[in-house]
Amino acid sequence: MRLPHYHPDMPFLVSWSQKAGCTSVLKWFLFHAGVLEEALAYSDSDPGMDIHSYEMRVFKAEKGYRRAVQQALYVGMPVLNFLRCPFQRTFSAYVHLSNRFFINLERKGITSMGLRTRQRLLRHVYGDDVGIEYPVSFLDYLGWLEAEVDTLDDPHHMPQHSAIYACPTIEHYRLEDFDRAVVEIEQRFGLKPSRGQALGSGHHRPKSPVADRAALRLLERALPLNPSPQFRLPRVTRELLAGTEFEARIQRLYARDIALYDSLG
Repeated sequence: MRLPHYHPDMPFLVSWSQKAGCTSVLKWFLFHAGVLEEALAYSDSDPGMDIHSYEMRVFKAEKGYRRAVQQALYVGMPVLNFLRCPFQRTFSAYVHLSNRFFINLERKGITSMGLRTRQRLLRHVYGDDVGIEYPVSFLDYLGWLEAEVDTLDDPHHMPQHSAIYACPTIEHYRLEDFDRAVVEIEQRFGLKPSRGQALGSGHHRPKSPVADRAALRLLERALPLNPSPQFRLPRVTRELLAGTEFEARIQRLYARDIALYDSLG
């Protein structure tokens, strides 16, 4: 279970999963905790990931943090959880594994959870250890998940449903309703408005309008690790995948996530 976010000045805890809007939700939480500027000023060797390094190496590393979270849960503090559309999250997780920085990591002899996960995916697809640059399609990725999701240790590819969902005070929000949800939450708890704050992420690959047929054909093939400037990454939605093998596989993989997400509509 990913440890929820807690601050003694906040009237609630916040929870979300990897590849579920983590940067935007994290910035929003740190803004209300009064440490966003400190987090943004934190420097790390991994470009674009400074704020997440601050989260793990400073914010959650503070002495007594885990115990404070446990105590907050024990006394019944509300837990606000953001759940991303499982279809969009699954494609986002695939894109996360289809990035040229893995080539650079391997060349430099640097290991990471993401690199190990991509190597594991490649072994499943090709049946042997192959070069990190070997192509993997979205269908390959989904087939690998179906075979190995129960043994994965990389939370970017695991279901969003976790032990924190059993908490009696948990409240779920769709990530896609983030802007509206935070206004309601801020009004409910008497927090200052975050409207106008730059809460987006700068390290995600931009999506572009691509014709549905072309997008689906691309998903049957593989994303290039070194795309040309003209390459357009499609925006993959539930509607795009409707009636396809992609939809059926994602429904099997993340049935509980989908059921909960649909219940929030």
